[in-house]
Amino acid sequence: MDFSGRLASFPIGDILQWAHHDRRTGALVVRRSGCEKRVFLADGDVVACFSDDAGEFFGQYLLVQGLVDEPALIHALTFCQKRSLMLGRALEELGILGREQVIEALRQHVQDQVCDVFLWKSGVFYFAAETLPAEQVLPEPIPAVQMAMEGSRWADELQRIRRVFVHDNIVLRRGSRDEKPASALERRILRAVDGKMPLSELYNEVRGSYFRFLQSAYRLAVAEALDISSVGDHADSNSTELRLADLLIEQVTEEQTALLRRHLGMPYDAVEHCFPIWVRPPSVEDAERMGRSLLEFYGRLDGETDVASLLGNDGDEERSRRMDRIVLQLRKGAIALLPAPLSKLEAEGDRAHAESGPRWWRRLWKS
Repeated sequence: MDFSGRLASFPIGDILQWAHHDRRTGALVVRRSGCEKRVFLADGDVVACFSDDAGEFFGQYLLVQGLVDEPALIHALTFCQKRSLMLGRALEELGILGREQVIEALRQHVQDQVCDVFLWKSGVFYFAAETLPAEQVLPEPIPAVQMAMEGSRWADELQRIRRVFVHDNIVLRRGSRDEKPASALERRILRAVDGKMPLSELYNEVRGSYFRFLQSAYRLAVAEALDISSVGDHADSNSTELRLADLLIEQVTEEQTALLRRHLGMPYDAVEHCFPIWVRPPSVEDAERMGRSLLEFYGRLDGETDVASLLGNDGDEERSRRMDRIVLQLRKGAIALLPAPLSKLEAEGDRAHAESGPRWWRRLWKS
């Protein structure tokens, strides 16, 4: 099994430097409660990073940095859907941003996403054998060693910020001075401050990199444009630890499904109205090691829920992940696809006065 573990034992800076010296290619998956990031490497250097936190999406970054306004972003996103383009390419074709602006914004966005991981107090990581199409990676990789140095600087600066913003439950209000905001991010913060929201909720109004948010709010506080209204009780919403066993199970699953993508194709329209059902359910030991979301998903493979409903409407990435899980279990022979709900098949059998033995779907459990 490839290199994996807890960030508390293997700091992200050490992992990046190791990946650089080992010239790793693939995805470094880092995960904590509520957030997952995939840092893509090519020959040990960073070429892309994707987060499942909507507040860190590229479009949100452009808004926070003041590079586009909301109508322009909506126009570009609509253009993306119609033309099946990446957002950066759409911005170029629409003339909203020039190519050099897009590349620089993407580079800074990737760096911010990776460096934010240096501030995580807990989490787990592993490597996955994944690559991206050329249009989704930076034209020039960011040296992993350079990224590690910048992330370490962020961690040091955060300690300085935390001497004033001691935790995320402090409440900010307008200060005594009318300080001119130095950036679009500071303008967003000043507009959002109401003297009631703690830092964690204020961030949800602003979004983007959490460190950049803290850094800008801290500068405004030092300039007395903001003041601390109340401190409140300490509460760390990101302190929940993930079980390493859950991580390793998902790592194995991802490795297996990556292999299946190369060797097995299944058209969606051929199976969307089929009803998956377990013929060899996971053992008690396997079920105990599964994460809650995976266990809940597998619990719906009950012969009553069709594939279309199982995949849901939670975005292409999540739908693909769920389909991968179904294909993986099919490949193992652990599930079967019924042409109709199990209850309907049983009812048809009863109406035909068929005995239990000849019912073909029941023979699946004896295979």
